[in-house]
Amino acid sequence: MSISRFRSRLLLLFYLSLASLPLSVDWFSDRFHLGLMVASEPLMALTVGLTVLGLLGGWLAWPLSSHRLDKLIAFHFGAMFVATVFSSDLLVSAKYFTTLVLYVLFGYCVPRVLVFNRTEWLRAIGALAVGTSLLVAYVLTRHLFMGLSYSISYVVAQPFSKNGHTNLTVLLEPLVLVLNLVLLYHPWAQNVRGRVLVTALLTAVLMVVAFSYSRASYVSLSAQALLLMAYAGWSAGRRLLLPWAVAGVLIFAAWQTLTRIYPNASLVNTHLLHELGTVSDFSATNESNAERLNRWLFSLDLYQQEPVIGVGPGTFPDRYLDFVRHSPNHPTYLTTLRRMNAHNLYLSWLVEAGALGLLSGLMLLGYLVGRQLRWAFRWRPTPLQVGFTVYFLFFLLHSLSQDFWQEPRVVVVFWLAIGLQRYYERPASYSRLAGGAKAAA
Repeated sequence: MSISRFRSRLLLLFYLSLASLPLSVDWFSDRFHLGLMVASEPLMALTVGLTVLGLLGGWLAWPLSSHRLDKLIAFHFGAMFVATVFSSDLLVSAKYFTTLVLYVLFGYCVPRVLVFNRTEWLRAIGALAVGTSLLVAYVLTRHLFMGLSYSISYVVAQPFSKNGHTNLTVLLEPLVLVLNLVLLYHPWAQNVRGRVLVTALLTAVLMVVAFSYSRASYVSLSAQALLLMAYAGWSAGRRLLLPWAVAGVLIFAAWQTLTRIYPNASLVNTHLLHELGTVSDFSATNESNAERLNRWLFSLDLYQQEPVIGVGPGTFPDRYLDFVRHSPNHPTYLTTLRRMNAHNLYLSWLVEAGALGLLSGLMLLGYLVGRQLRWAFRWRPTPLQVGFTVYFLFFLLHSLSQDFWQEPRVVVVFWLAIGLQRYYERPASYSRLAGGAKAAA
């Protein structure tokens, strides 16, 4: 097989894996979980395996140099590896660490080895957008025939590993960001027809968020819109006001209509405005928030047992379940006895990988945000700079209430965003590398 043909086939497999990523949901078979893990993770593993084979066989060129970012990623995963070796449950930690390595190899290393050009990056984003849009259409159809039920969101977004836990809405935040950027900057969205179409798409995505009963996403997406308006300036930011107002009215009307059509749905007695107001409620009446608080407090206690290297990646859910089962005085909520993470990325690093894991993770994220802010404020703001800045900021903020490090449908997009940021930050060097790769092919 020729070098160019091998690379084109590998690219096609990469796009297919990205399109399947949002669609790996349990919607075909409850018994065999067809759609869950059957599609995306094997495709990612196959893509990474063929990339390694291409490097060893000479069909792909090895990266010529390492970057500071590469070293920080290696440092963080080195800290996670040390925590895995000394884990309290070696098997659980080994599986967890292996999946983390798979996600970074697929989302960051494969594009780095293939040296994506602009067209290839756009195709990758398009593949993700197609898969996510199909997922939105599927979920809205389920709501249309079943009524408002937040359980739909959790069934559809079942985690790939038993240690994981996520809500459907966190998969949609990058798509909301892209639609907001289109409304702000794209010339096509400045005419009436384009603006109506993008507003309709934005409304559909936000409708899924509203129906999923995800308070963290309410805050995250609102913060995203406010950051966009503040960073883009009033002259451009005000273009978001009317589309978001129209979306809000349509969502409220759909909520009221569906609760009347389906009187036995799980959210029939829940008012949208009331749910929006419970974001900061950590009392016992708000089980979701109260349970988060319990996990955070337990994390701090558990950290003191192994402060340097942690108790082991992926072991928090079992340690927490063991604690609550042997502590009769511990408050028990609906979600207490479910295997979930600490619901805070930074606490998860601290507990499971110790101070070394937290330090390496903060160095990695700090470098990314610092580099992005220097890039954003050194030059005249562009749509790409605005998008990257807002994406990384709300990823950091949302990580205060969720742990996305083990969720491929979130963290793979994160690694892709890092590679895309690097591509647009250094266009000249990337152009030379891409030209060299094409010449070699």
